[in-house]
Amino acid sequence: MLKNKFMIRYTATPQELNTAVEHLHAAPEISIDLEFDKNYYRYGFNLCLMQVMADSTCYLVDPLSDDIEIDRTFQPLENPKIPKTCFAFGEDIRLLHTLGCYPKNVLDLSLAANLLNYQPMSLTQLLIEVLGVRTGKAAQMSNWYKRPLTGHQKQYAAEDVMFLPELREQLMDQAEKKGVTSWILEENQVWETEDFAGTGEVDYLKDKDRKGMSEMAWHLYTRLIEFREKIAQKKNMPSYKVIDKSFLRAVATKPGYVEVWHQERGVHPSLRNKNAGYEAQLLVEDSLEEARELGLSDMKPAEKKLSKEKLASIKRYQNIIRHLKQEVFNPVKQQIGREYGENTAAFILNNRVIEAYVSEKPEEILPYRRELIEHTAMSLGMHVEGSVDEAKRSNN
Repeated sequence: MLKNKFMIRYTATPQELNTAVEHLHAAPEISIDLEFDKNYYRYGFNLCLMQVMADSTCYLVDPLSDDIEIDRTFQPLENPKIPKTCFAFGEDIRLLHTLGCYPKNVLDLSLAANLLNYQPMSLTQLLIEVLGVRTGKAAQMSNWYKRPLTGHQKQYAAEDVMFLPELREQLMDQAEKKGVTSWILEENQVWETEDFAGTGEVDYLKDKDRKGMSEMAWHLYTRLIEFREKIAQKKNMPSYKVIDKSFLRAVATKPGYVEVWHQERGVHPSLRNKNAGYEAQLLVEDSLEEARELGLSDMKPAEKKLSKEKLASIKRYQNIIRHLKQEVFNPVKQQIGREYGENTAAFILNNRVIEAYVSEKPEEILPYRRELIEHTAMSLGMHVEGSVDEAKRSNN
């Protein structure tokens, strides 16, 4: 049974924010979630709503209000004496760090669920499984920029934090019985030891896009993408709505195609005019001249073929990984699975951990994971680092 009845308070004025912040400062614990837009309705990675709950009052703090300063909420979030509970906080922490807020004493219950052998699932599903609570219909794909928010949006946003204290209590009780509490706390410590500012930004230029392009075409494509981003930022529009990447790719490979700019459906209607088309044409001409000055070829591929030595090195690395998985890590994972559950084992001993061992970067593996993996290996008559060294020698 859930213990509390909840109150939802939309917070968009200085007086409302004062009340919320005072309550947060005095709260024994805080639950937090964010609603944000990542280049879907507007340009960039932007906060649209902050849900913070103290006791049984959920404050929906509106950062889009002209009357409040969202950074006033940062101090209680950064107070290490106040526990914060959240779920799947990765994108949220990236955004908060980018805004200059570095929360302390954070407990992400999705990490706890992983270590308690729950299958990967949404908060909605976990609430059903652990608390028997069914929340309202999802609204995560809503336009969170739109004001006023609907009653459905407010309810959905509040439900993302309402049940976290009860869920925390249940999961941490399970963790205590299973003996994995310290593991959960160690996983969550990462939120405080790393800076995630800027890491959530979208990368619009990907190496895979080089395929099929010459050196000159890739240079032109890069300049066209930069041109699009400047326009998107100025108009505060998602990049994909400003100019479609497929059109820019077509122009990069056949520069004369820029002449159909004014009638191209992949170009936003506000840019289908002579001035924008002329600016794009000048950009193409200047970029091509720049490419020639740099000695770039319109015949040589932008996607460079790997040397025989590099290909051989990659093959050796893959062989080492394959051998170690078969001989060491899979048996270790299976044993951990027998003791703690298959989902927990897959979470603890994933590909990134294996690659850290092979790359001889054990410091990138959390201490509890390293201790568990190596202790389990020894119980099976194996030594992880020795096995890695032997696999490397046999593949040289």
